[in-house]
Amino acid sequence: MSAYSQQSNNVQKTWILIFVFIGLVSGMFYVIGRYQGSWLWPVLGLVISLSQALIAYFAGDKIALAANGAKEVEYNDAPKIFEIVQNLSKIAGIPTPKIYISPDQSANAFACGRDPEHASICLNQGILDLLDKNELEGVIAHELSHIKNRDILVMTVTMVLSSVVSFVADIGFRIMFWGGDRKNKENQNPILLVLYIATIILAPIVSALIQFAISRQREFLADATGVTLTRYPEGLISALEKLYQSPVPSSHYSTATDHFFIAPPKKSFGQKTANLFSTHPSIEDRVQALKNM
Repeated sequence: MSAYSQQSNNVQKTWILIFVFIGLVSGMFYVIGRYQGSWLWPVLGLVISLSQALIAYFAGDKIALAANGAKEVEYNDAPKIFEIVQNLSKIAGIPTPKIYISPDQSANAFACGRDPEHASICLNQGILDLLDKNELEGVIAHELSHIKNRDILVMTVTMVLSSVVSFVADIGFRIMFWGGDRKNKENQNPILLVLYIATIILAPIVSALIQFAISRQREFLADATGVTLTRYPEGLISALEKLYQSPVPSSHYSTATDHFFIAPPKKSFGQKTANLFSTHPSIEDRVQALKNM
């Protein structure tokens, strides 16, 4: 698949993703409305889902950066980083993105935005302290690849909308146990109650599965594209090995932003668990794919 086709494919996936999440959120509010016997809930669900989709598209990057405590830096603040980003951006054929640094001591990095003209990359202080120049170039090339491939649009939209689904599910649970018209609920069809419970349980799971599937595929592609920019696979391989072994946990951890980072920001309890519930491929798979290049 050509770079242009990949970018076009990612834009199409984003619109499909937006409609899927709008459908999920609207459907959850519809079931809540049926459970409560009020037509106002479906209308509220449609308003919330549409407004959050717009926020995800136009302001999702700002939310991600703020959640990570990132601050924008200028050339004089970090000249070496700026030179790496500028040089690799020229090779990738994209505008130089805004550069942010987070004081977070965990070794990680991510890119966000809606297109190459509105993109940012964020480097945690931990990754700047841990990696050497070649390794840092590999990481930055990986993040620029997310921008070049327009992965950032899919990832940014997924972050915001998956959070909304989890929030609505939480509202649903609270209404079921503590809120609403108790007399109306006593007269309801048991099938409706089963549907209600199934919806608020399954919707966040579906949302998470979409997030996992999208993220793993994007990481492999960004790894491959990144080494075509640096022409030095060993730099990214060494960086990945260090990042996956980094013992410092993130001080800004959130499941909604897991898929943004180049390496898992939270350690799993075992390899099998990591493979099933991680937003990232295993380190063995990523390194082997790079070596195969």
